[in-house]
Amino acid sequence: MAAPLLLDLVLETSTTPGTASFVLNGAVQDRRSFAAAAPGGGQVFYFADDGTQAEWGVGVLTVGTPNTLSRQTIRGTTQNSTSALNFTGTVRVYSWVPSSYLPLLDGNGLLTVAGLSTDGAAIKALVVSGSALVPNVGDWGSQQSVPAVQADARYLRKYGDSAAVAPDLLTIYLGNGQLGAYAGGSWHTFQPAGDYATNTRVNDVASSAANAASSASANAETRILRAGDTSQNQTVNGYLTVQYGGGKFSFQPDGNAVAYDGSGNAFFSVSSGTINWNGHGFVFTDDLPLPKTDKIVRGVASQSRVTFSSGFSDTPQVMAQNASPSDANCKAVNADAGGFTLWINGGGTTDITVFAIGPK
Repeated sequence: MAAPLLLDLVLETSTTPGTASFVLNGAVQDRRSFAAAAPGGGQVFYFADDGTQAEWGVGVLTVGTPNTLSRQTIRGTTQNSTSALNFTGTVRVYSWVPSSYLPLLDGNGLLTVAGLSTDGAAIKALVVSGSALVPNVGDWGSQQSVPAVQADARYLRKYGDSAAVAPDLLTIYLGNGQLGAYAGGSWHTFQPAGDYATNTRVNDVASSAANAASSASANAETRILRAGDTSQNQTVNGYLTVQYGGGKFSFQPDGNAVAYDGSGNAFFSVSSGTINWNGHGFVFTDDLPLPKTDKIVRGVASQSRVTFSSGFSDTPQVMAQNASPSDANCKAVNADAGGFTLWINGGGTTDITVFAIGPK
């Protein structure tokens, strides 16, 4: 609401208003009327007296035919009340400021500016003594000044700052509840989760995270299993291949494990039935279809036949050798699916160890 107006050189009369509004008769000689000084009307300060009694306060001027002044707020009367006086004769009405609205310098040197509370009661709106003393804020949504004691308790200051210097700027991002304070030339943000970080630190972390992600991605290209890409160290494409140097070792779909050299040539393979190294096979004692006790044959004479206890389905490859290094040299000849003939250099008899490999 606008402040009441103080009007210069305004003086009018009103006839027998009683306790009602003043019906204004017009300006007296050499003065102005209320309507001439305030043609738009509104609140005005007023004094009214009939020579024996007077009242003062704030009235509402209504410009019309006639002009009227309602007695809105009575600040005082010569009867020491705030009630409208009953004027029964001619009343002089003029514009002046009641003392309760004037700034006053008291005997202690304090300058007090008066005001009104929301219920119309007089209050000290401002007291100045070397520095301005502002009363506590009653409505934080209004345009009231804030006293230091309330500002200190209500608003942020830098933590641990003995000078209690406030941040240069303070903002709240309404979208995510993030609080940011600008101080010392940079922004400081308080994240919604409660973690504190500066923009520089956030950028460092973001950069580190990006580098780590890039490094992890690059390492993943060469270290983890990936489908259908045989250029990597380890791949899955129905079988497993491991790169090493210029060669590779591959576990094939047929169940064989094959090693390749740098030129792509297979030089070693393992299957469920055979082992091959550069075209050479391996023979094991279990390959002979004989009980283990039959693989050593004692007292075999030269040119005599050795029969397999369990024959092959076709001619196997047979090796017979002396069981003792002191015996004469010997070998297996004329092998077939059922056995072989032992030939001893120089004749005689010897114990032999037999190995055979072939189709069972």
